[in-house]
Amino acid sequence: MNLIVLSSVDSTNNYLQTLFDNNSLEEGTVVISLEQTMGRGQRGNSWQSLPGDGIYASILFLPPNFSVENQYYLNKAIACATVRYIASTVNDDVKIKWPNDILIGDKKVAGILIENSIRGNLISSVIAGIGINLNQLHFDFNYETPGTSLRIASNHRYNPELEITKLFKEIWSDYQQLLKGKYDLIAEDYQKLLYKAGAESKFVSNEDFFVGILVEVDKEGAAIIGVDGKQKRCIHPHTRMIVK
Repeated sequence: MNLIVLSSVDSTNNYLQTLFDNNSLEEGTVVISLEQTMGRGQRGNSWQSLPGDGIYASILFLPPNFSVENQYYLNKAIACATVRYIASTVNDDVKIKWPNDILIGDKKVAGILIENSIRGNLISSVIAGIGINLNQLHFDFNYETPGTSLRIASNHRYNPELEITKLFKEIWSDYQQLLKGKYDLIAEDYQKLLYKAGAESKFVSNEDFFVGILVEVDKEGAAIIGVDGKQKRCIHPHTRMIVK
């Protein structure tokens, strides 16, 4: 872990990508900022990033000979590792809400944004942005999924620089499993941690609401949803799960 700590930045993903484009960086380089002014989430949403309140970090991966067709396994591995880290510090049910949100109960505590660089049919580099609410007590924005934080769940305050080290260890462990080709193990862990897997849930697809059962998430990141006795393959962001 090569840690770079910033006091403030527009986006840790943007900063790490620019740094990587202009320098020779080691795999495992991590950029963490005490504040993000233009943090990005899924579907172009902003990520509320107040000074010292959360983990706002990006990690560089340089997987060797990693096929494009297997790229979503890295998403799954990082999501599972993030759940394990959060579950180790709070006494609550922690799950992965498809595609890249982490929930405590029914409230969002973390989000993951992964950006791949591709050469031919191989992934040349990956920057994984991870935002985790650590110390927030109030959430001002009316997001589709209500927010929470580790402090609300545990009644403890957290030091972002200490917590990123713990999180990185979990992520790096799963990444090593990925490099060993243990895709089935990663997929199995992800399925166990998948929010509302096998349960009836609400979804919205192109602004049309429907009810279905989330069966699984396939290796390309699409949700397989059971609707009226048939299985429907749904892609984010055209389809998304509704928590409320």
